Amino acid sequence: MRELPKFYNCLEETRKEIFSLLFQGVKKRKSNFHNLVLNTVDLQNKPDGRTVVLRSFSQEDLTIGIHTDNRSEKIEHLKNNNFTCLVFYDDQKKIQLRIRGATKLEKSKEESWNKLTNWSKRCYLTSNPPGQVSDNPTSGFPKKFEKEAPSSDESQKGFENFTVIKIFIDEIEWLFLASQGHRRALFKVNRDNSNLSIESKWLVP
Repeated sequence: MRELPKFYNCLEETRKEIFSLLFQGVKKRKSNFHNLVLNTVDLQNKPDGRTVVLRSFSQEDLTIGIHTDNRSEKIEHLKNNNFTCLVFYDDQKKIQLRIRGATKLEKSKEESWNKLTNWSKRCYLTSNPPGQVSDNPTSGFPKKFEKEAPSSDESQKGFENFTVIKIFIDEIEWLFLASQGHRRALFKVNRDNSNLSIESKWLVP
């Protein structure tokens, strides 16, 4: 039987652990919180989901940022219904997060773009939009970039296809699996004024 962590029976320690995991997810590629599932509702009112990369987390304004191609279907989904649920899971720590909130497409994206390597920027150089039918297996981007990164000038062409989705967190639902008994909690964000506040409560797992 493993030793219980200090957040097991403490909501404040649980909140600290959540923020720590999100910060690690941004900074560490090997973190199990680096990748997450972004859920949307499509134009036929059916659920849809896909794995994305956690690019930013702000503790000050409680927002999360991810990158995407602005020609992708998820953009149309979010324009039609801008609410989402993000799902994280760490199979080593046995921790699941479900984060719900409203999304906004960022107008200012230069800073995020400039943090990407040219190797990553090539993903936005595809001639056709993501999800379009192809007669042959394809990466989508020009063949010359399959083995080498584009130059800074060449990669700049992908900037118009690049966008940042910002999620304004409304609530975080926490689940910790333990043989001694699971723990589940809900953290609701109050955005009624300029000073954000978080209301926390335990839930039955």
